Amino acid sequence: MSLTTALDSPPRPQSHRGLLTVLSLVGLVGLTFIALVALPYYRLDPNNFATYWPRRWWLLAHITGGIVALMSGPVQLWLGLTDHRPELHRRLGTVYLGAVVTSAIAAYYLALHTDATAVFGAGLASLATAWLITSGLAYLAIRRHQIEQHKEWMIRSYVLTTAFITFRAFVIVLEATQTGGATSDWLAIASWLCWAMPLLLTEAWLQGRKILAG
Repeated sequence: MSLTTALDSPPRPQSHRGLLTVLSLVGLVGLTFIALVALPYYRLDPNNFATYWPRRWWLLAHITGGIVALMSGPVQLWLGLTDHRPELHRRLGTVYLGAVVTSAIAAYYLALHTDATAVFGAGLASLATAWLITSGLAYLAIRRHQIEQHKEWMIRSYVLTTAFITFRAFVIVLEATQTGGATSDWLAIASWLCWAMPLLLTEAWLQGRKILAG
């Protein structure tokens, strides 16, 4: 094929198989987490809530908002990153943002009224703050028609949404390795690692792509 022919040929449609695979896996992990960890709370069994029983409605609000954000996120990212169904993307974005705000407000209450350590409460409150900031900046960016900024901030926001899952994963690993000593220590460590580490890695990926492309 000559250079002229190649230049005149229409561009091939971009493949989104990799993105679809990643988002499908995230969705599957999210569904598994919800079925095994989140849904049992809706039985309202005091044994499931432990010391959070007096604050069960706040915890359920936190969980419910988290479930909605966790499940709508992959669809929202797929529609946004592939530029499909903009009207559905906009409406689902409103649902996602409302779920984040609801869950984060409940998280603040739980962080201020926790029976665990102050370090754990600070980790939970910091996660809620980072979640609101990233989601809010994603909303602000799209309102100002800054599409690429919107996509990047939504990726950061959803990474923080998955902290529901990574928190449990870190606690399991810390318990298995006996790192930190007591349960309160494991909870405190996980409350920070579950969002700070994934967010750092995400930022390195987002900025690294720009550096390598330059």
